[in-house]
Amino acid sequence: MPSRTVTLTVGAALAAILFIGTTLGQQPPIPIRPTAQGEIILATPDVQPKLQSQAAELGEALRTFNQVLSDDLRFSGFFTMAGKSFYPPQPIVRPEEINYDAWSVLPFRVSFLSAGTLELQGGIVRAEVRLMDMKQRTLAFGQNIQGDVDQVRAMAHRWADDIVYKLTAGASRGIASTKIAYTSRRGDAKEIYVMDYDGFSPRAFTHNGSTNLFPAWGPDNAKLAFVSLRTGSWEINVHNNVDGSRIPFPIFGSFASTPAISPDGNQIVFSMRTPRGDTDLFISGLDGSGRRNVTNHPAIDTSPTWAPSGKQIAFVSSRDGAGQIYVADADGANVRRIVKEGGDADSPSWSPDGRLLAFHWKPHRAEHYDIFVAEVASGRISQITSGTGSNESPSWAPDGRHLAFQSTRNGGSQIFIMLADGTEVRMVTTQGVNTSPAWGAYTRRD
Repeated sequence: MPSRTVTLTVGAALAAILFIGTTLGQQPPIPIRPTAQGEIILATPDVQPKLQSQAAELGEALRTFNQVLSDDLRFSGFFTMAGKSFYPPQPIVRPEEINYDAWSVLPFRVSFLSAGTLELQGGIVRAEVRLMDMKQRTLAFGQNIQGDVDQVRAMAHRWADDIVYKLTAGASRGIASTKIAYTSRRGDAKEIYVMDYDGFSPRAFTHNGSTNLFPAWGPDNAKLAFVSLRTGSWEINVHNNVDGSRIPFPIFGSFASTPAISPDGNQIVFSMRTPRGDTDLFISGLDGSGRRNVTNHPAIDTSPTWAPSGKQIAFVSSRDGAGQIYVADADGANVRRIVKEGGDADSPSWSPDGRLLAFHWKPHRAEHYDIFVAEVASGRISQITSGTGSNESPSWAPDGRHLAFQSTRNGGSQIFIMLADGTEVRMVTTQGVNTSPAWGAYTRRD
């Protein structure tokens, strides 16, 4: 049974600039990313069977496609979704059947309308989908998509991402087709799982019956690194994401953890215990060659994350007491502390545009961990989550507008996703105990 998405809170339509909601003290809000210029109101009347004789046979596929498309576009954060209760009642099979006059008298002005059909041919589902410019009363663009019956969700994701990409003039490629890796405990073992961004189609990536933690994607999702206890010692594993094969990586005879693959895919940074007994950050090639210590400090240094440029790393260190967030050049120079207010911080994640660090933090006298975002250049910090339970281990989506995180707000730890202003929070796992989400990168466009 696939994990179901549960919407917990719904934010209002985003303004011209998306702001992080709750700020610390009197600091001004941190801008996340501009939205498309002007409000775009989208309508998504249900996709129809191309042949009425196939209506019953395509019933489940139609319901899935329509629901997934609506959910994807709403969660994109770019659009205002027109309420379906206002739609004219006539179904739309062909674009020429659109009654523009009926749509023009609604209480709001629809900007674009998605309509289309599904058809079953030889066990293959074929979708003909079109986006209509309702102001110009013309075809904006369209797409023909096909797949097996069990690929209908992926087909809807693809159409949603195409709408996002084209209506934002390439500012975003959408996230509907992206994946999230995470650790899931189901029984005694903790395995790495991979699922669709919305929690559907979860699959075990590891099957070793041991403890596997801290998944981290390489660029283009070609590789997945994680730490495993499969041999009895904590070691770094790097696997090919296509066939699951393991890329040889040395066992250093010492505790190693929290790997992160560089943006160019050629290096990996990780924490490892030194002869002093503390952990430092090391960088090597993906095969372990050229290993070098880049922090070399008697404190605990761990949880590194690369800047998108590959020229800096953020990490956690206890060099000033409890764990705090630091930034340094990739060679270890120019170390500076980001969180200066005390408390305990961990799990930094660098935004795709390089401006922001998300992390979890429990300030002094706070009861739980919550997700915060810091602006790297200024050091400004804003709080994203609040309420019951702990919220930890944030991971940026590749569009820089969404975050995944783990939370105990409903009891046991589960994976949640949200817009980066803290709205539109959705729980996307339900089975087992789930931690350490890692939102995958975009795959290379054809």
